[in-house]
Amino acid sequence: MSRTGNQLNPSIIHPSSRKPDKLPMRMGNMTAPPPNRKPDKSRILEMHEIFLGHDTRGDNKISIRQLGDCLRVMGANPTEAMVSKHVREFRVSSMERISFDEVMTIYSSLGKHGGRLSPKNKKREEEQFTSCLKIFDTDNSGLLSAIRLRRLLTECGDRMSPYEVDDLLKGRIDEQGMVNYKKLIHDIIFG
Repeated sequence: MSRTGNQLNPSIIHPSSRKPDKLPMRMGNMTAPPPNRKPDKSRILEMHEIFLGHDTRGDNKISIRQLGDCLRVMGANPTEAMVSKHVREFRVSSMERISFDEVMTIYSSLGKHGGRLSPKNKKREEEQFTSCLKIFDTDNSGLLSAIRLRRLLTECGDRMSPYEVDDLLKGRIDEQGMVNYKKLIHDIIFG
């Protein structure tokens, strides 16, 4: 990005981006874990460029409505519930636009993997989703009616729009109108 006024001075990036210069603190026989690793300077510069791509006014801020998209492009994987929680907090304080530092604080709060799951947790999540949908698989075939799956995804829990469901199920519905939900879940979680 080469907008005037949107240049980043690496020396003022974010105070928490500095590497810790102390060893983990010892307390008796226990060792406190080191803090989550912060991205290095080159990664922060890359993330700032991504952030600026979401800045539509040139004021070094983004709309809170773009928070989830910005975090996802940066490589995080927050749930809609996480994003909504932060958006509500900003709205309560009458903030409609947020700075890069505020986005980085949220990014860092997502944890060690930036909201992404480790392979072990991905497997666990796959098993949980599969067992939830298995309730609707009365003949234990691994298949669900596309109509039923569409209804579940658009009417229950964190609802998806009909367009999102159409996109998700594109090419996954067989001749009988069935979807292999186990493969669908695997493909979504493991990408």
